[in-house]
Amino acid sequence: MEGTPQPGEPVQLRDEDGAVLGLGDVDLEASLAVRRLGMPDEAVEGLIPRHLRRAFERRGRMVDDPRFCRVVNDDGDGLPGLIVDRYDTHFVVQTLTRSMDARHQDITRALVEVTGASSVLLRNDSPRRKALGLSTQRPHVLYGTPPRWCRLLELGARFTVDLTYGQGTGYAYDQRELRRVVGRMAWDGRVLDAACNVGGLFVHAGLHGARHILAFDSDADAADLARENAEANGLLGRVVVEKGTALQALRAVRETFDLVLLDTLRVATEEEFVEHLRYALRRTRHGGRLMVVGYHPPLAFGGFDELVATACEAEARMATRLARPGLPPDHPTLVGSPGAEYLDTVALEVS
Repeated sequence: MEGTPQPGEPVQLRDEDGAVLGLGDVDLEASLAVRRLGMPDEAVEGLIPRHLRRAFERRGRMVDDPRFCRVVNDDGDGLPGLIVDRYDTHFVVQTLTRSMDARHQDITRALVEVTGASSVLLRNDSPRRKALGLSTQRPHVLYGTPPRWCRLLELGARFTVDLTYGQGTGYAYDQRELRRVVGRMAWDGRVLDAACNVGGLFVHAGLHGARHILAFDSDADAADLARENAEANGLLGRVVVEKGTALQALRAVRETFDLVLLDTLRVATEEEFVEHLRYALRRTRHGGRLMVVGYHPPLAFGGFDELVATACEAEARMATRLARPGLPPDHPTLVGSPGAEYLDTVALEVS
């Protein structure tokens, strides 16, 4: 390579023999200096709308309701560093590389052209950007007039989410397969959700027969939305939502539950993860079920099972793995891409 390409300037990649490998983004300051954008015979012109159209068509085939899903998932859709979530005609964008930061106008133009978007909102306020060495900024509008709150439908449940200030882009589409499993494990039981966000997991427990649900979230606005979503799904009287961190909740509650839900998104270290999990095991009755959600980072790749086993051993509990729900089809990943499978989950029966 001669010279240093500017962010957003695709380069032609070649092997040591000079054979063309395809198009790529180059950022020598990033942990992944080269990210592949296109095939050897692919033209630079029209690349973003072309890949976006392909991603959009894929969702139409793979997702139950493509109005509410992730439309672009990073390398898995041939657009490394770009995340786009769809809320009907409104789209929320995150960019996670300097190259995609430089393409905001091109991305917006392509979204409007390909999808007919009513609005496009940029959410580059995530901790993930800090971890990648990128600056963060307040949410701001790229196109149209995005609503702050949006209603969505998923797996028969209704949710109101906050697109502007909610966690991530407003809703965790990546947990869709977890919600299916939670529904199967919740029958006529008592449920504790230690970090409920807007209620994405516990609502499905309630819709599938849970008789009582106690939920917590450290964010007051998220807790308010969780209560609203419980009511919207006919769960009023069966759900109590309180403000508090997951660890506070797990320590304060003394009773045991048939199903415990533990999302560790706000956990910063593996030691904290094990501590949270130990308390979650204490809150799970013998013969009960525990759903654990972990993230990489902070957890090391390949270390999730060992950490779960460590917590079980420390609490003298035996656990049987019932399911390992992963990323849903609207979160395709590139085989061999470091960090692509960032979500690790397990559903356990605990004795």
